[in-house]
Amino acid sequence: MAVTLISTNGIFTRLGKLFKIARDVESHQTDASAGLAAQIEDVIDEYNSADMKYADALFDSTENWQLSAANIYTAISILARDTVIGMVDDDTTLNQKTIKNAIEELIDQMGTSNDIKGNQFTATGSGDGGTVFTSGSGNGYVITSVTNGEGKLFQNLHQDSIKVKCIRDAQVTGTAGRETHALIGQKRISDIRHPDWPGGNGQSSVMSVSDPSYNQQRGLGRNGLNNSDFEDFSTTDTPDKWTIVVGVAGTTIKEEGTTVHRGSKSLELVGDAGGTLMHISQSFNTSGQTTTKLYPETRYCVSFWTYRASDVAAGVLRVSVKDGSATILDSGSAALSVTFTGDTGGAWVHHSFSFSTPLDLPDAAAFHIELTTAITNTKLVHIDGVQMFRMAHLTNTSSCHIAIIPGSTDFIVDDEVTISISEATHSFMQTYMNKFLGLEGLGLQMPYQTDGSETAADSLIA
Repeated sequence: MAVTLISTNGIFTRLGKLFKIARDVESHQTDASAGLAAQIEDVIDEYNSADMKYADALFDSTENWQLSAANIYTAISILARDTVIGMVDDDTTLNQKTIKNAIEELIDQMGTSNDIKGNQFTATGSGDGGTVFTSGSGNGYVITSVTNGEGKLFQNLHQDSIKVKCIRDAQVTGTAGRETHALIGQKRISDIRHPDWPGGNGQSSVMSVSDPSYNQQRGLGRNGLNNSDFEDFSTTDTPDKWTIVVGVAGTTIKEEGTTVHRGSKSLELVGDAGGTLMHISQSFNTSGQTTTKLYPETRYCVSFWTYRASDVAAGVLRVSVKDGSATILDSGSAALSVTFTGDTGGAWVHHSFSFSTPLDLPDAAAFHIELTTAITNTKLVHIDGVQMFRMAHLTNTSSCHIAIIPGSTDFIVDDEVTISISEATHSFMQTYMNKFLGLEGLGLQMPYQTDGSETAADSLIA
């Protein structure tokens, strides 16, 4: 059997009728022309300054009246919970009659063939390279991802404006490239009756810069690769801990000690007449490469810097994570190709991407740096500061992922940048499921579709 979803007496049909009350209340609270606030303002407009004292009780309590208008939300929450738990339990007896168990069972039954409209969010810093700090000395980047560890868009994010500010640098204590930053978001609103619910993320925490000089680390924001800053060449022109798959050390692959991003060395690729596609790799969970293991259903960030000589006229570099069959992970999303002629010549350019690992991890996986189009003959390209790490959440397991990357100039106290989380497409069904059933706190979200083909459409809220 299965829970009835959208036909007569279906779970979303019933919830849709219930959520329609909430939509009407919200309209009453906030409609700029006919809502409660507008009506109170109309009343106030009828009083002059001398008589305004008569209207103080109404004018000074506008927010209280808005909250009071939504007192029915308590009943809506109770009825929504009882409906979901009851209908799921009637279909398949729950071991424990909790909303978490009921929602998890409902999600399992919906699978990939039934869904609701999805919320779509965007965040500053989510493109290739991220967003450079806009104030201060440090020229590092902040990187974000609105995709969770399962490779799905977060559905319960909060629109927000978050200040990322350096509060401790290496001038006094600590290590350069690992400075501490504070993250301060807008006020979070927990009262679902409030017309501005859910507010911002209420973020007030600290995080450290992700330093590529870390080796084989497993913590959040800590580089899991080994010698990916290319500081170590025990054998001349052969980077330690890496396998040269294609190319010749000392000819097409070299160590470089002058053109560097951070540290004292970088990796140099030299174009040749034969159009060699240089390729190096590093295997995970492998002694002599990197002993770091991948985590399942986890959001990873890859960050690296490239430098092309101004006379480089061709060449494409691909950085990727592949399984043992040379298939790129995350349906091909665990990769980024950089066309060198698209980068500024004679300057270090930052690149980054994020991806999600599968639940069933491959038996073997490796990190690859390779050319897919050859570099112009005799011309030089440099690579430095490569790293791959697990991304941290902004606030909790239902929030945006974030990372901070060091630039060539270290961060100092008061360097800052502001990142914005905005909503591009709004789903009322998903939002109300969260509002009245607390999905965000449970770390759950309903299966969704963003192309308009959802099973349980917002039109059910009518």
